[in-house]
Amino acid sequence: MGSSTASTSKETWRAKFRTYRRSLGTRAYAARSSLIGQRALGLPAVTQAQVVHVYWPLPVQREIDTRPLIGTLCAKGIDVVLPVVTSFAPDTPTMEHRRYTGPDALVPNRWGIYEPVSTTPVTVAALDVVLVPTLGADQKGQRLGHGSGYYDAFLRDVSCPRIALVYEACVVPTLPKASHDVPMTTLVTEQTVIDI
Repeated sequence: MGSSTASTSKETWRAKFRTYRRSLGTRAYAARSSLIGQRALGLPAVTQAQVVHVYWPLPVQREIDTRPLIGTLCAKGIDVVLPVVTSFAPDTPTMEHRRYTGPDALVPNRWGIYEPVSTTPVTVAALDVVLVPTLGADQKGQRLGHGSGYYDAFLRDVSCPRIALVYEACVVPTLPKASHDVPMTTLVTEQTVIDI
């Protein structure tokens, strides 16, 4: 019963966070995304990195827009790596990680997420930092994603900094936790940076 309660509770939080995202107008969305991107770019873990794993956003879902951040990283000569879904089966949420060479080389997958499919996969060990998509998070670094488990499976093997990009309004004191959840090392919002 405990796990179903936690799962219901997670779904309740997901609904709240999605409602907040839907409330953002175009200008508010762009402004918050820009501030979060600028704060992330100022973190030592990012400025000192040679290889940064980041996600390509779904703006229609008001997912924090990482495209300007990606452009700045590339301009600084930092290698950018994006996730590529390798299994769409719910029981095997797996991704690989491929170098980003520009927006023209991206192809949308079946969920509409743009991925680099023609570059060589990069090992998890080669990553210096991971910028993680986040619906919501708590002040202890517990992250809530969309619930499909892709990042939980991936982050289990990650030893570098795990930085959640999240709206300030979606940071709460405590979220439900499951045994497979991997905590973040840092939260970046449009207002602050929280090191866990």
